[in-house]
Amino acid sequence: MKGFTLIEMIIVILLIGIMSTVAVPRFAKRIELEELRTEKRFAYQIWEELELYAEEQKEINGVERYPFNPLTVLGRTRGVIVTYDLGIPNEDNEWQFYLLGPAGPAIYHRRMNNEIWYFTYDSTNFLLSEFPVRL
Repeated sequence: MKGFTLIEMIIVILLIGIMSTVAVPRFAKRIELEELRTEKRFAYQIWEELELYAEEQKEINGVERYPFNPLTVLGRTRGVIVTYDLGIPNEDNEWQFYLLGPAGPAIYHRRMNNEIWYFTYDSTNFLLSEFPVRL
């Protein structure tokens, strides 16, 4: 007789189940860490563009100024949605600026798992947080 017995099949299914219960949380953690890395890279890109904007303002007006909405300094972006209207993002991977959030003015990002994280921003004395905070 060729083939597997019912006991062998149950043991194989049980082993696959155990392995998947160990792997799924680790995979979810990896996705979360990659989201954080991507957010930090994007915030750093915004920071660099804000610095360039302030240098141009200093050359033109003699005063270093930062824009009210920090997202306006961005040029073309790939893989992200940048909305210039004020508010909290409602699409996955969308970035938006909002004034009335829990920490005051901030840049908000909606992750692929629908969590919203934000970076605080103050245009008067140029403060852009390095680490996101969960809403």
